[in-house]
Parts: sequence; structure tokens; C-alpha cells
Amino acid sequence: MNIIILGPQGSGKGTQAELLVKKLDLAYLEMGNILRDLASQKTILGEKITKFQKEGILVSDEIISEVLKSFLKKEIFKKGVLFDGFPRKLDQIYLLEKILKNNQAKIDKVIFLNISFEESIRRLTARRVCPKCDREFNLLTVPPKKENLCDDCGVQLIKRNDEDEETIKKRLEVYRKETLPVIDYFRQKGILIEVNGEQPVEIIFQEILRKLA
Repeated sequence: MNIIILGPQGSGKGTQAELLVKKLDLAYLEMGNILRDLASQKTILGEKITKFQKEGILVSDEIISEVLKSFLKKEIFKKGVLFDGFPRKLDQIYLLEKILKNNQAKIDKVIFLNISFEESIRRLTARRVCPKCDREFNLLTVPPKKENLCDDCGVQLIKRNDEDEETIKKRLEVYRKETLPVIDYFRQKGILIEVNGEQPVEIIFQEILRKLA
């Protein structure tokens, strides 16, 4: 089964994706982490991605295409793939569908975690990341066991440079313009599963599993 999980920033996509990957034994593609990793590298491609991120806009389809083609090999679809937060705009749907078709694969279900923009801002300003292992926490929804310390490394958690309130609002405006049409596209195809993302994590997960069955 190939699944996409979408929602505004802070909706809990990463948390639910991690649970689903373990439960359903899926390969995992989280474009944001891949792009951040590339951005940290001192390459021409990394510098291009960094510029997009600082401006709070989506990276170009050319870059996305390079990442997809390197990740989506035919053998990976024997296991199934979970796409976390991708595609984020209509052009990316067509790009993804073309690559899937070439591999005799398709998207089976799309999960939409729906939260308000106000809740998104509240959660994102509380998000923290471990600078050593990149594990994410949220002081409101998924807090660390010890205050502001990574559960795995014991390292002091930090805020990402691209998660100040002004940049968050820019990203949400991009989401409104670019990603809501993607959700409508999959709704019209009849494969969209909509879930209230403002519920507790375990309740959301169980609801997703019921609707996937």
C-alpha cells in the first residue's frame, strides 16, 4: 500500500507517519528532512534549497524531481511507501504520478490531518529538535521526558531557524495557496481520509487505522 499523509505544518504528520511506518512496515519518504539534510551540505544544490527555506517558499520541482528519482526505485514498491507531507502542490502530484506509473504503482490512500491555522502556529512555536540526532519533540503534544532534553541523546533541544512566527505564517499562506488544492484533488479522486488532527495522538492513529482497513 502506498499512502500520502498531508496537513498544515504542526498537524502531527511526522508522529503519525512514524507510527504507520512501524505498524504497516512501509518505506518512508519525508521530503522536509531530505531537503534539510541536503541544505546542510555545502553544495550548490544545498545552497539553493537553503535560499528557498529562508524565504519560506517551496523548493523548485526540478530539485524535487531529483530527490524522487533517486529514492523511488521499483523494488521499493514491493514494500509500499508512506509519503510524509508530499506532494505539496498540483505540479508535484503530476510528477509523482508519472514516476509511480513508470513503476507500475499508484497512491492507494491519502490521509489529511486537519487542524486550524491558529493551532498550527501554537504548535510550531512549541516545536523543538535535537541538534545531534534530529529527533523532533513538541512541548505541547510530544514533550521530552526531561525538560528540553532529547530522550535519546540527552542533548539540549533547539528551535529550527525557519520556525520563527513570521516564517511560520508565510509557510501557512503557501500551504493555503498550494496544498489545499492538492487535498481537493485527492478528495475528488475518492481516496482521501480526513481526520481531526486536534485529537490526542493515539486516538488519531486508531482512527486512521480504522479508515485504512
